[in-house]
Amino acid sequence: MSGPRRGQRTKERILEEACKVFAEKGYRDATHVEICNRAGANAAAVNYYFSSKEALYRAAFEHLTEMADSLHPLDGGLPPGAPPEERLHVLIQAHLNRMSDPERLGSLHRIHMSEMFDSTGLLTELMARRLSHDRQHTLGIIGELLGPQANKREMEWCEMSTISQCFMAAPGPREEGPRHLFGLDIAAPADIAQHIFTFSMAGIQAIRQQIEATAKTAAKPVTRGRLEHRNATPKH
Repeated sequence: MSGPRRGQRTKERILEEACKVFAEKGYRDATHVEICNRAGANAAAVNYYFSSKEALYRAAFEHLTEMADSLHPLDGGLPPGAPPEERLHVLIQAHLNRMSDPERLGSLHRIHMSEMFDSTGLLTELMARRLSHDRQHTLGIIGELLGPQANKREMEWCEMSTISQCFMAAPGPREEGPRHLFGLDIAAPADIAQHIFTFSMAGIQAIRQQIEATAKTAAKPVTRGRLEHRNATPKH
């Protein structure tokens, strides 16, 4: 193996092992030595290939999120012009698949949880950017389902109600997620995805009916009698 290829492979091994060590021990307790020992590299290799532990941590997070996108894309491979109902269903399925793939994405979930409860501040910008990207996709679908008269709050509340069900049904990286805490018996991601989709669509359709009924009432023309009464000159 040539020098550049060997160096690239060493860098990849360090990144792969860093994902595991950061997930297992958290950023603060992870060390250059342990990461490099697992990767079969010199302890100085972290600084050589990534410049710092902080940069390696960010690289590990980006590597894992890119893996999630590749393995379980939120669009499910559907084109942007596909019916919004289909895109919502594959979106729900993708979220559940990501949370039900501990072998490949368990490290990502644990890093997320670590940053939520003991934030280092190192991933704040990356996590915000990722969340914004995913939410833009979700809100686009929900906006289509609610119709053009829906406002920002209505779309965001429907997003919250839909996505929170996915997290409630998550098994967690070591079968310790919310569904186990509440004793929920869920056989397969596909089954719960169908339930969440059906439940969410019913709610979204009900909200759309409310929106359209409110808009119709607001646009209702004033009757002649009411108009004459409004324009009548007061008697003195």
